[in-house]
Parts: sequence; structure tokens; C-alpha cells
Amino acid sequence: MTTPHLVLRGGGVVARLVHDGVLLERAGEELAIPLTAIERVTVDGRRAAIELTVPDGTAPHVHCVEDDSVVAVTAFADAVNRLLPSRAPGEPRADGSTLVSIRSLAVQERRMTAGGAALIILLLAAGAVVVAVGVAGGARYSAMLVPACIGILIGWLTAYLPGRSLRRTWWLRKHGIAVIAQFSHNADGMRAYRYTDISGESHFHTTTSYERRIEVVYDPVNPSRAVVRESFAMRCMKAVLALVGLATLGGTLWYAYTVITDAFIG
Repeated sequence: MTTPHLVLRGGGVVARLVHDGVLLERAGEELAIPLTAIERVTVDGRRAAIELTVPDGTAPHVHCVEDDSVVAVTAFADAVNRLLPSRAPGEPRADGSTLVSIRSLAVQERRMTAGGAALIILLLAAGAVVVAVGVAGGARYSAMLVPACIGILIGWLTAYLPGRSLRRTWWLRKHGIAVIAQFSHNADGMRAYRYTDISGESHFHTTTSYERRIEVVYDPVNPSRAVVRESFAMRCMKAVLALVGLATLGGTLWYAYTVITDAFIG
């Protein structure tokens, strides 16, 4: 039987029916759900719910996708249900979520962030300043300015990265929803943990933790966006690291200022 090439798009999720299952693209990740992991696909208006197999007595894990066309959603659900393997009544079910593989698409799909744009501008500005200082004061001043530029870059990164993490954690702790995530599988050298939002849809969060269960806080507007709930000590450590980065940035900026003024004024 030839597999129909059906696609649903809506709510930031893209679902594609392929020969051996369903591919879900959302929030910078791709989930490959094999047909053997799917119990059924149900339709509620413009929404299709992909229900995974679970052992008896376990709440099902559901992945939802929408489309503007009710006809397309119905056709997608019918096509998937026709391709599902036949199962005898009462046949024990495996945990379908363990068969789901996840692949990060962040490198291909992520748009440039404000921090990334600032880094590029900083590098271009540093290069222009080094050239200008060399022209004004000679190669000696350019050589003196190079370690300052490296220090500025290190200080900026040391302040920006933990600062961004702290800001995201603070925002989600204030506005997000905390849930327990269970370890699901390994993904690209990381460990993927599965959690369920308030609508019953399953999501995955990748981290380096080696616990079987972790607590994550997700964004109710975009449930695929989540952070691991960190201890107060960890947040303090990140804050200290950010302060060290700011101190390094300030010190190297002052050193660069003295070199530049000496090169131009003498």
C-alpha cells in the first residue's frame, strides 16, 4: 500500500505522515513517532490527537496538531489509522513514548537572537577599532588592543549566557507551570525527559541530568518551552558567574579605552 503524503500545519506544529510513522516538527525539534507506537488518531474539529500506546491502567500520552481544514485533519487521521498494525483485542500494549525519537532542529530553524546579533556587532566593531588604532598609533597599539578585545568577548559571554538563563528561569518560575518529567530516551548525546501539559499533550525537554525524574517549568503559551527547576544554590552560582563576567567586561573596556586614547592623543 502506498503511503499518502499528508501534512498538517497549525499552532506552531507540522505533522507529516511518512511510510513508517508520523514526523512532528515543533519548537526546534523533530519527533519521529513510529506506527507501532500509535494507538489511534482521533479528530476534534480542526484538531487531531495522536494517542500513543500505553500499558493498561496508564494515562495515554497525546500529541496534538491542528490545521485550518477540517477535511485535511480528518483525512490525516483516517490515513494514519488505516496504516496502524492490527492488534488483537486485549493485547498488552508497550509504552509508545519509549519508541519516539527526538532530533534537534535548533541549528537549522532558530532565528538570530538579540544576543547573537550583539555578538556579531561587537566582533565587527572590535575589528574596526583595532585597524583604526593601528593606523593612528602603529602596530604596537594594535597588539596591545588584541588581548583587550579577547577579554571583552570573554567577559560579555560570561555575563550574557548565565544572565539569559537566569532571566528565562525567573520568568518561567513566575508565569510557568511546574510538572514532573520522566526520563524517556537518549537524544543526540543528551537525555530527553517527557512531561505532559494541562491539555494532556506530551512534550520532551533535553538536558544533561542523570536523574530518572526531574522537575521542569513550562510556558503555558508555548508548552514546548521549558526549563529545569534549579536549586537556589545553582541560581546563586549563575548570578556570581554573571557578576564576574560584568567585572571582566568593565575592566577590559577600561583598559581598551586607555590604549585607544593613548594611540590617538599620545
